[in-house]
Amino acid sequence: MYLDQRTKKFLKVFGLVAFVVILAGCTANIDAKTGKLIAERAINESTKWSLSAGIFDFILTIPIAKGILLISKYLGVVSGVVGMTVLINLLILPVMVKSTVSTQKMQMLQPELEKIQLKYRGRNDQASQMRQSAEIQALYKKHDVSMFGSFTTFLTLPIMLAMWQSVQRLEVIYETVFCGLNLGLTPMSQITSGHWQYFVIIFIVGITQFFAIQINQIMLKRNPRYRPSSQQKQMNTMNYFMTIMIVWFSLTMPTAMSLYWITTNIITIARTVYIQIYHIENKAKKA
Repeated sequence: MYLDQRTKKFLKVFGLVAFVVILAGCTANIDAKTGKLIAERAINESTKWSLSAGIFDFILTIPIAKGILLISKYLGVVSGVVGMTVLINLLILPVMVKSTVSTQKMQMLQPELEKIQLKYRGRNDQASQMRQSAEIQALYKKHDVSMFGSFTTFLTLPIMLAMWQSVQRLEVIYETVFCGLNLGLTPMSQITSGHWQYFVIIFIVGITQFFAIQINQIMLKRNPRYRPSSQQKQMNTMNYFMTIMIVWFSLTMPTAMSLYWITTNIITIARTVYIQIYHIENKAKKA
């Protein structure tokens, strides 16, 4: 099965819209008027771990929140958030290794794919489409690429969303001050009130988010077979938009979410570098 450029663009836009919708839906945890956590959505030590909370909360959100609270007892709230974020990312590492390797292979093949697409441009008859599909499949087979390999990343989204929900709904976070920052207040409200130290954490969110998105492209250029493609220019535009969007969410949500995003971004950067060196470059040298 071959995905043409229009289909790819649709999937990208759909994914981006879905991401925004998910985040927008999750803001229901916060009262729009007061900016405080809604009591009914709060999670604390007395919160019951039962199916009555809903399947998603029972399977993922509450256990993760309880894990953060357990670590917080001994190491503090900030360490609880960071520690649980690291643990979650270690658990999904095998899936991310497979996804990253597959994604990079697909990106390396983009110039060759574009040549095939150019060859059959404007030829919409069934025979030409079948030949185009056959050439693409042969290219994938030659380089041992599974077209759907990169989609394994989506398997980790429920876990990451649950982690995101847990951080936002933990009651104790809204009572915590870290490095002069009240984790329960929104950076926007504090910056507009003259508390410029909140701008620093937003700046760090923006920088780490940008590199977390760009790191795959940066590491891709280490490959001697790398050739830039027109699709990568489109991806760069989307990367800038995604960074701006995350910065906006960081400004308008509790500061604790900025801490979570920074931790996730740093882990993403480190993970991508690790996968590139140990699972791509080292294997290429041994081949």
